[in-house]
Formats: sequence, structure tokens, C-alpha cells
Amino acid sequence: MTKRWMNASARDVVEPYVQQHAATVRASLPLVMADEPDAIHAARVATRRLRSVLRTYRPLWVSGHRGLRDELRWYAAALSRPRDLEVVGDWLEALVDDPRVTAAVGAGATAEELTHRVRLDREHALETMRDELLGHRFAELAAALPPGDWSPAAQVPADMLISGLAAVPARAAAAEANGLPTGADRPVALHELRKTSKAARYAVDALGPDAAEQSAIWKKVTETLGVAQDGQVAQAVLDELRQDAPAHLAVWDALSTMVEESARAAEVAGLELVRTASTMPYAHVAGR
Repeated sequence: MTKRWMNASARDVVEPYVQQHAATVRASLPLVMADEPDAIHAARVATRRLRSVLRTYRPLWVSGHRGLRDELRWYAAALSRPRDLEVVGDWLEALVDDPRVTAAVGAGATAEELTHRVRLDREHALETMRDELLGHRFAELAAALPPGDWSPAAQVPADMLISGLAAVPARAAAAEANGLPTGADRPVALHELRKTSKAARYAVDALGPDAAEQSAIWKKVTETLGVAQDGQVAQAVLDELRQDAPAHLAVWDALSTMVEESARAAEVAGLELVRTASTMPYAHVAGR
């Protein structure tokens, strides 16, 4: 137990985290619309953290805030495509220099083609995002943050409530990992597992230093499973390039093979990390 949370209520533990990320979301729109460096990523992360914590710790508020969580989901979805293409573009451009790619016929001309394709796709995604964010919807979301209708449960000593709530998404992630389907349904199930793993990560992130060890391992889980998810976006980009630049088919195929290998390895590693993370002792915070 740490002195920081001696005599802490559940609200004492969770409120600073909620306020921090609510402030990031409220200030984010001008930066996002201007595509300032890292702005979309920061806003999307803050949005997801808020939505996840409102769900995991929902007994702490009088309202379940289903509508607010839905609006946070909308905002995160609007930001997703530009950010995904940014990450995948960097990944693919790095792979172009791999010897397995440079050995393919036409490799020398592909870097520019790849960069051009990702840039065009991202510019289109930014236009779509900006259109989505016009109007009053974001202003209404920002005005609702942070939620202040704390329930009587928020005054319960933290060690009596918070640790048990934080363990719920961890258990769910373990169950999903153990029940993953095979075949065509597996990519969707992996995506859902990553979302549940993020919920587990954000649940312990909200507890601060008392849960640093659990937070670190769940961060590894989400980042590793993220490579598998990024592989799907990368393959879609490569499919476009196969259609638009068939002269470099050997290069696109080489890149596709490397992406598939990386995604498969990330899936295996991610599932093992889920098992490790979900068997760790529950995070605890100091109570009265």
C-alpha cells in the first residue's frame, strides 16, 4: 500500500484519471482538425481511456453514462482511420528496405509508389474525418465531460471496491483468449479481444502507481495484439497497390508475406501475454 492512497475513497482514486483525459478530449478538436503532430493519436487514446473507465467503474456514477460512452465511441471511430493509416504507412515503409523486398523485381521503384498510396489514403481519411466532426456533436460531447454525478458508491473505501472492478475485464480477456474461434471469424474475435485487453489495461492505469506492474503487462498485450490488427489494414493497402500498380506485383507479394508473418507471430505472442497478465494478482489500492 502507498501513502498516496491512504484513506482513499473510490472517487479519490479514479477522479484524477477521468479529469486528465476529459481535459485532453475537450481541447482536442482544433488540433485534430489541423492534423497537428500526434494530435489524433492523443485524442483517440484519451477518448478510449475515458470510455473504458466509465464502463469498468460505472457503479461510481449515478448514471451509467451509456449515451456518453456511445459519443466517446463515435469520436474514437472518427479518428481511427487516419491514425491506422499513419501507423501502417510507417510500418510498410520500413519493410521496403528489408532484403526480402529489395531482392524482388522492381523493388527500387516501389517506395515512392507505396508512400504515394498511403498518403492518398490518409488524405481521403482526413477529409472523411473532418466532415464527420463538423457540427455540434463534438461540442455536446465536450460539454458533458467530465461527468460529475458521483454515486454513494464513489465514497466507499477504495480497497473494498476498486480492485474487484478492475479485475473484471482481465477475467473477460482470459475467457476470450481461451475461446477464440478458427477460420473466418477469428480476425473479428481477435479485434474484440484486443478491445477487452485495452479495457483491462485502462482499468489498472486508472489506479496509478499501485498498479504499475499490471499496467505494464497489459500494455504489452495491447501493443502486441495491435500488430496483428495493423496487419489487416496493411493487407488492404497492399491489395489496392496490386490493383493500381501491378507491375510491382512481386514487391507487393513480398511485403504481404512479411506482414502476414509479423501478424501471425504477434497473435501467438499476444495470446501468451494475455494468459500471463490475467493470472497476475489483482491490483490493489490502499484504503482506510
